[in-house]
Amino acid sequence: MSSGDEADNESNPLEDLYVNADAIDRERIRDALSGLVGIDKKTGIPRFYADFDEINTKKKFTALLLYRRALFALGDLDDQTLGAGSSYFADLIDVDSSTIRHASNDLNFVKNEDTNGGYLIPAHNIKRAVEYLESTDS
Repeated sequence: MSSGDEADNESNPLEDLYVNADAIDRERIRDALSGLVGIDKKTGIPRFYADFDEINTKKKFTALLLYRRALFALGDLDDQTLGAGSSYFADLIDVDSSTIRHASNDLNFVKNEDTNGGYLIPAHNIKRAVEYLESTDS
C-alpha cells in the first residue's frame, strides 16, 4: 500500500500509521509463549516449560492455539491445518475433549472452523488471546 519513500512521509504524515501487522503479531506470540511453550526444531511438537503446568486449562488451550499460530507464521502449517480438533488439544493438556469444547465456548477469541481444521485463533484475535493469556484472570 505504501510506496515506502521518505518523501511520502514528509508530504503525508499519515504514512507513519502503516505498520507491519505480521511482525507485531509474531512478537506478541513469542512474548506470550516464552516460558510456557517452545517448539521442537526437528519435529515441531510443543515442548512445555514448568510455567505451563501452573496455568489453568483455558490458558493452556490458549497457549496451544497460539503455538499453532506460531507454527503457521513459521510456515509449518497451512490454512487448512491451522486449526485442530478438540481431541488434539485434550490429549496434549490431558483433559477430556468436552473440557476443550466448553473452554472454546468461554473464550470469545476462539473459532471452530471446519475449513481450517478445527479450533483456532483468527489473526484479528491474536492480541485478545495474548492479553487473556498474560492476564491474572482465569
